[in-house]
Amino acid sequence: MPIVTDTFLRRAERGDLDTVAAWMERPDFQHFLYGDPARAPKQVRAQIVAMLGRAAGHTMPGGIYLIIDSKSSGPLGLLSLQNISWRNRSCTVDVYLGEESRRSRMTSAIAVYRALEYGFDELNLHRIGAFIYAFNTASWRIMELSGARRELTLQAHVPRDGKLHDMYGYGLLKPEFDALRDRYRRHADGGFSLRAMIEAMAGDAAEGDT
Repeated sequence: MPIVTDTFLRRAERGDLDTVAAWMERPDFQHFLYGDPARAPKQVRAQIVAMLGRAAGHTMPGGIYLIIDSKSSGPLGLLSLQNISWRNRSCTVDVYLGEESRRSRMTSAIAVYRALEYGFDELNLHRIGAFIYAFNTASWRIMELSGARRELTLQAHVPRDGKLHDMYGYGLLKPEFDALRDRYRRHADGGFSLRAMIEAMAGDAAEGDT
Protein backbone atom coordinates (compact mmCIF):
# COMPACT_ATOMS: atom_id res chain seq x y z
CA MET A 1 0.00 0.00 0.00
CA PRO A 2 1.52 3.36 -0.98
CA ILE A 3 2.38 5.98 1.59
CA VAL A 4 0.25 9.06 0.88
CA THR A 5 0.70 12.75 1.58
CA ASP A 6 -0.80 16.03 0.52
CA THR A 7 2.07 16.38 -1.96
CA PHE A 8 2.02 14.59 -5.32
CA LEU A 9 3.58 14.68 -8.79
CA ARG A 10 1.77 15.43 -12.02
CA ARG A 11 2.65 16.03 -15.62
CA ALA A 12 3.53 19.64 -16.43
CA GLU A 13 0.99 21.32 -18.71
CA ARG A 14 0.80 24.51 -20.72
CA GLY A 15 -1.32 26.02 -17.98
CA ASP A 16 1.74 25.88 -15.72
CA LEU A 17 3.69 28.23 -18.00
CA ASP A 18 3.11 31.44 -16.03
CA THR A 19 3.82 29.78 -12.69
CA VAL A 20 7.09 28.15 -13.81
CA ALA A 21 8.17 31.34 -15.60
CA ALA A 22 7.68 33.33 -12.40
CA TRP A 23 9.81 30.79 -10.50
CA MET A 24 12.63 30.83 -13.03
CA GLU A 25 12.81 34.61 -13.03
CA ARG A 26 13.41 34.70 -9.27
CA PRO A 27 17.08 35.19 -8.26
CA ASP A 28 16.71 32.79 -5.33
CA PHE A 29 15.44 30.08 -7.71
CA GLN A 30 18.25 30.68 -10.21
CA HIS A 31 20.79 30.48 -7.39
CA PHE A 32 20.21 26.71 -7.16
CA LEU A 33 19.46 26.13 -10.84
CA TYR A 34 21.95 23.84 -12.58
CA GLY A 35 23.59 25.27 -15.69
CA ASP A 36 23.18 28.72 -17.19
CA PRO A 37 19.67 30.16 -16.69
CA ALA A 38 17.99 32.08 -19.48
CA ARG A 39 17.86 35.70 -18.31
CA ALA A 40 15.48 37.46 -20.70
CA PRO A 41 11.76 36.80 -20.06
CA LYS A 42 11.31 35.73 -23.69
CA GLN A 43 14.16 33.23 -23.36
CA VAL A 44 12.73 31.91 -20.11
CA ARG A 45 9.33 31.29 -21.68
CA ALA A 46 10.86 29.62 -24.74
CA GLN A 47 12.86 27.35 -22.45
CA ILE A 48 9.78 26.41 -20.43
CA VAL A 49 7.65 25.72 -23.53
CA ALA A 50 10.36 23.33 -24.72
CA MET A 51 10.42 21.64 -21.32
CA LEU A 52 6.64 21.24 -21.13
CA GLY A 53 6.64 19.77 -24.62
CA ARG A 54 8.65 16.78 -23.45
CA ALA A 55 5.69 14.61 -22.63
CA ALA A 56 6.08 11.55 -20.45
CA GLY A 57 4.57 8.27 -21.56
CA HIS A 58 4.17 8.64 -25.34
CA THR A 59 7.82 8.38 -26.31
CA MET A 60 11.12 7.33 -24.75
CA PRO A 61 12.43 10.77 -23.78
CA GLY A 62 15.84 11.56 -22.36
CA GLY A 63 14.28 14.02 -19.93
CA ILE A 64 10.96 14.30 -18.08
CA TYR A 65 9.58 17.35 -16.26
CA LEU A 66 6.87 17.07 -13.63
CA ILE A 67 5.17 19.58 -11.33
CA ILE A 68 5.40 19.03 -7.57
CA ASP A 69 1.86 19.90 -6.49
CA SER A 70 -0.06 20.07 -3.23
CA LYS A 71 -3.77 19.61 -2.67
CA SER A 72 -3.78 22.38 -0.07
CA SER A 73 -1.11 24.82 -1.33
CA GLY A 74 -1.05 24.39 -5.10
CA PRO A 75 2.12 24.01 -7.23
CA LEU A 76 5.28 23.86 -5.11
CA GLY A 77 8.07 23.27 -7.59
CA LEU A 78 9.55 21.45 -10.54
CA LEU A 79 10.96 17.93 -10.81
CA SER A 80 13.43 17.17 -13.57
CA LEU A 81 14.56 13.66 -14.51
CA GLN A 82 17.51 14.04 -16.88
CA ASN A 83 20.02 11.86 -18.73
CA ILE A 84 17.56 8.98 -18.73
CA SER A 85 19.13 5.81 -20.09
CA TRP A 86 16.37 3.27 -20.67
CA ARG A 87 18.94 0.62 -21.55
CA ASN A 88 20.90 1.14 -18.32
CA ARG A 89 17.78 2.05 -16.30
CA SER A 90 19.38 5.14 -14.80
CA CYS A 91 18.91 8.89 -14.62
CA THR A 92 19.79 12.00 -12.64
CA VAL A 93 17.22 13.98 -10.70
CA ASP A 94 16.84 17.68 -9.88
CA VAL A 95 14.20 19.09 -7.54
CA TYR A 96 13.50 22.83 -7.50
CA LEU A 97 11.00 24.37 -5.12
CA GLY A 98 9.37 27.52 -6.42
CA GLU A 99 8.94 30.15 -3.73
CA GLU A 100 11.49 30.59 -0.97
CA SER A 101 8.74 30.69 1.64
CA ARG A 102 7.81 27.10 0.75
CA ARG A 103 11.31 25.65 0.94
CA SER A 104 10.96 23.96 4.28
CA ARG A 105 13.11 20.92 4.94
CA MET A 106 10.02 18.72 5.22
CA THR A 107 8.61 19.92 1.89
CA SER A 108 11.98 19.31 0.24
CA ALA A 109 12.26 15.85 1.76
CA ILE A 110 8.77 14.86 0.61
CA ALA A 111 9.50 16.16 -2.91
CA VAL A 112 12.76 14.18 -3.11
CA TYR A 113 11.03 11.05 -1.84
CA ARG A 114 8.30 11.41 -4.45
CA ALA A 115 10.96 11.91 -7.16
CA LEU A 116 12.78 8.73 -6.14
CA GLU A 117 9.50 6.85 -5.85
CA TYR A 118 8.49 7.94 -9.35
CA GLY A 119 11.84 7.00 -10.89
CA PHE A 120 12.07 3.58 -9.28
CA ASP A 121 8.40 2.53 -9.21
CA GLU A 122 6.89 4.20 -12.29
CA LEU A 123 9.88 4.28 -14.65
CA ASN A 124 11.39 1.02 -13.38
CA LEU A 125 14.86 2.54 -13.08
CA HIS A 126 17.68 0.79 -11.26
CA ARG A 127 19.84 3.77 -10.33
CA ILE A 128 19.13 7.46 -9.67
CA GLY A 129 21.88 10.02 -9.28
CA ALA A 130 21.96 13.68 -8.28
CA PHE A 131 24.47 16.49 -8.59
CA ILE A 132 24.14 19.04 -5.79
CA TYR A 133 26.08 22.19 -5.04
CA ALA A 134 28.00 21.99 -1.77
CA PHE A 135 26.34 25.17 -0.46
CA ASN A 136 22.92 23.54 -0.88
CA THR A 137 23.32 21.76 2.45
CA ALA A 138 19.63 20.95 2.94
CA SER A 139 19.41 19.11 -0.39
CA TRP A 140 22.47 16.90 -0.02
CA ARG A 141 21.52 16.04 3.55
CA ILE A 142 18.10 14.96 2.30
CA MET A 143 19.77 12.77 -0.34
CA GLU A 144 21.91 11.17 2.35
CA LEU A 145 18.80 10.69 4.47
CA SER A 146 17.25 8.77 1.56
CA GLY A 147 20.18 6.35 1.61
CA ALA A 148 22.11 7.85 -1.30
CA ARG A 149 25.89 7.79 -1.17
CA ARG A 150 28.24 10.62 -2.04
CA GLU A 151 30.28 9.12 -4.85
CA LEU A 152 32.34 12.06 -6.04
CA THR A 153 33.26 15.69 -5.39
CA LEU A 154 33.92 18.13 -8.22
CA GLN A 155 36.11 20.79 -6.68
CA ALA A 156 35.55 24.50 -7.37
CA HIS A 157 32.95 23.55 -9.95
CA VAL A 158 30.41 26.37 -9.77
CA PRO A 159 30.73 30.12 -9.15
CA ARG A 160 28.14 31.76 -6.93
CA ASP A 161 28.32 35.11 -5.15
CA GLY A 162 31.92 35.66 -6.20
CA LYS A 163 33.15 32.31 -4.85
CA LEU A 164 33.87 28.89 -6.34
CA HIS A 165 31.97 26.02 -4.74
CA ASP A 166 32.30 22.25 -4.90
CA MET A 167 29.60 20.03 -6.35
CA TYR A 168 28.72 16.61 -4.94
CA GLY A 169 27.62 13.58 -6.91
CA TYR A 170 25.23 11.13 -5.24
CA GLY A 171 23.97 7.71 -6.29
CA LEU A 172 21.12 5.52 -5.05
CA LEU A 173 20.15 2.01 -6.19
CA LYS A 174 16.60 0.64 -6.18
CA PRO A 175 17.38 -2.19 -3.70
CA GLU A 176 18.76 0.44 -1.29
CA PHE A 177 15.62 2.55 -1.63
CA ASP A 178 13.38 -0.50 -1.19
CA ALA A 179 15.28 -1.48 1.97
CA LEU A 180 14.82 2.04 3.35
CA ARG A 181 11.07 1.93 2.74
CA ASP A 182 10.72 -1.49 4.33
CA ARG A 183 12.65 -0.33 7.38
CA TYR A 184 10.51 2.73 8.03
CA ARG A 185 7.14 1.53 6.79
CA ARG A 186 6.16 0.73 10.37
CA HIS A 187 6.02 4.49 11.03
CA ALA A 188 3.28 4.77 8.43
CA ASP A 189 0.94 2.32 10.15
CA GLY A 190 -2.51 3.70 10.78
CA GLY A 191 -2.31 6.78 8.61
CA PHE A 192 0.42 5.93 6.14
CA SER A 193 1.97 9.32 6.81
CA LEU A 194 5.08 10.05 4.77
CA ARG A 195 5.74 13.01 7.06
CA ALA A 196 5.94 10.67 10.09
CA MET A 197 8.23 8.35 8.19
CA ILE A 198 10.62 11.17 7.25
CA GLU A 199 10.61 12.52 10.80
CA ALA A 200 11.59 9.06 12.06
CA MET A 201 14.39 8.83 9.48
CA ALA A 202 15.70 12.24 10.51
CA GLY A 203 15.56 11.27 14.17
CA ASP A 204 17.57 8.12 13.58
CA ALA A 205 20.12 10.06 11.52
CA ALA A 206 20.51 12.61 14.34
CA GLU A 207 21.09 9.84 16.86
CA GLY A 208 23.73 8.37 14.59
CA ASP A 209 25.60 11.69 14.52
CA THR A 210 25.83 11.89 18.33
